[in-house]
Amino acid sequence: MRAIVLATVVAFGAVLLAGSAWTAEAQTADTAKVTLKVEGMTCAGCAVAVKMAAKKVDGVKATDVDVAKGTADVTYDPSKTSPAAIAKVITERSGFKTSVPKSSDAKTQG
Repeated sequence: MRAIVLATVVAFGAVLLAGSAWTAEAQTADTAKVTLKVEGMTCAGCAVAVKMAAKKVDGVKATDVDVAKGTADVTYDPSKTSPAAIAKVITERSGFKTSVPKSSDAKTQG
């Protein structure tokens, strides 16, 4: 039993490390990151719906959704899309009202 638990923990750690490497790769000179506010999410299914909607936007590279905080961190190519356009598509496709926080509250990195 201990061997199974240990193998599971090791495998999960490898997945986390692989995800971290990919995230670092996504942060290049031609990408930006914004934190969008997403209202009404209550479960993992909601997060999946938001991620799938964001994926439909040309220029979106990655999306990380936090149901508890009601946010979506989106990495995107600013030459192809904008935070407002991403928020609009997420709202239309997922049904969850998504907005760009005011510039003083938004976390946008280039």
